[in-house]
Amino acid sequence: MKKKQRIKGLRLGYVKFSGIGGYREKMITELLEDGIPVRNIEVTEEEISGAVSPLDYYRVSETARRHGVRIRAGERRGIYFTLSKYRTRVGLCVGALLFVLFISLWQTTVRSITIEGDVPRSQIMKILDECSIRIGASTDTLEISKAEHRILAEVSGCAWADVSCEGFRVNVRVEKGVEKPEMEDDKPRNIIASRSAMIVRQIPRMGASVVENGSGVNAGDLLVSGTVPDGRDNILFVRADAEIIGEWNETREFFVPYNETISIPNGERKVFKYLVYGNDEYPLFVGKAGAENSLYTEETRIVKLFGQKTAFKLKSGIYTAYTSQNITRSPDDALSELKKQKQTFEENFYSEFDIVNVEERFYPQPDGIRLVAEYTLQGDIATPSPIEMGDMSMPVPPDTSETSDN
Repeated sequence: MKKKQRIKGLRLGYVKFSGIGGYREKMITELLEDGIPVRNIEVTEEEISGAVSPLDYYRVSETARRHGVRIRAGERRGIYFTLSKYRTRVGLCVGALLFVLFISLWQTTVRSITIEGDVPRSQIMKILDECSIRIGASTDTLEISKAEHRILAEVSGCAWADVSCEGFRVNVRVEKGVEKPEMEDDKPRNIIASRSAMIVRQIPRMGASVVENGSGVNAGDLLVSGTVPDGRDNILFVRADAEIIGEWNETREFFVPYNETISIPNGERKVFKYLVYGNDEYPLFVGKAGAENSLYTEETRIVKLFGQKTAFKLKSGIYTAYTSQNITRSPDDALSELKKQKQTFEENFYSEFDIVNVEERFYPQPDGIRLVAEYTLQGDIATPSPIEMGDMSMPVPPDTSETSDN
């Protein structure tokens, strides 16, 4: 007697099916590619069989028909079919529907917001409000991912942020970072130049400096040696340490067109919800989820019943369509946008340096304006380099009679 196989992973129940003819392997391949969980697949020369969730059986039959497979449903078991027995009891169905409707309405509106962490509450509430997270807001309109990104970017010292919606409550947890202490070993080292520059000033703390102020160096040149004499014809190896400020020039170009088409994710929003239990997801919609030319975000919240957490989660897959927006700029608008680009670039790439001078040259062109900015920058160019212990020679100071031009 063949032992009855247990169907795992289909918590709402299952429908066993079998099919003959057609392209059976292609049918199963398409189902798996579409994310349809098929359990206990068996393929023989005559037929193919398996089990799927009751919610997926319609998709299975459609796929089978496209591939010429004649499919037949077999054993049906699970919660889905147990509840189906009571579909003719109108009072029970109406009561259950009203109960579910009440719970749904109660949990689809924000009724409280809690903030955890040593952060300015007024700033957090302002960010949440600008992301459509406020008391009375529909949980479908909450821009949770955007709020998390803005908190990380705008709250000073923020290292971690989590915004979640559980039922009708929005919970915000913010943690500030703790600077990791620098762990240094005691191995000897040199200090070399990280880039080509002219030495402006230097503060050697350990080791012997081999460069002079006003001299030019190339990337990789020795600045401070960790090999020093002890005054008795002996060589000591020390851990060189210094701050070497160099000056160098860089040229950057920026361009802003008069006419530009940009894509912005501010179009129609399509929300597809899933009921999640363990590793299984059950779609609460008909058809396929997805939208072309859209930005996809995902939000998950725990389903609560009478204020108590349940084992179920509600996942929302949100597709926000991109819309094309044509921008026409006047010369003054283009100049203003160029300055914004330049400022953003400096904040992102030159925040660790001092901008000593910048010369700007604007070049009007038929389709826009180009900006060429020549920067004079200063910054610490010292970088450590381990000493090869086999090299016992003393460093030779560079010839400063001819100073290289940066």
